[in-house]
Amino acid sequence: MKHTLLLLLCAASLLSCSSNLKKENEVLRSEIAERREALAQKQQDELQKARQAMAEADSLLAAATKEHDELHEWVMAHAQQLNDRSPEVQRLNRLRARVDSLHEAFETQAHKVKYILHKTQPQH
Repeated sequence: MKHTLLLLLCAASLLSCSSNLKKENEVLRSEIAERREALAQKQQDELQKARQAMAEADSLLAAATKEHDELHEWVMAHAQQLNDRSPEVQRLNRLRARVDSLHEAFETQAHKVKYILHKTQPQH
């Protein structure tokens, strides 16, 4: 009789522990699901920001490139009258640096967009 009672107590204790573990597992799974959703939302937000920054860099790059090309053409046409310290030549050098900087900014955002898209694609 004592053994039967002891076995029943052990079984009840195991069932109680099992139900507690199931509840804890459900809570943990719901927390994981919430975090996955939050991560997906953050990735979408970052993707939108990167695309917007890339578009802005592209438009600034196009304008700076156009201005650079026009000034470069003028400087080359007047190369005999200009020297390295001429304001036009210095402005051309600053424009060249700006074009390079905007090109790097565009490339950085393009790679960021590519990376985010790669990470958010379902794995096969």
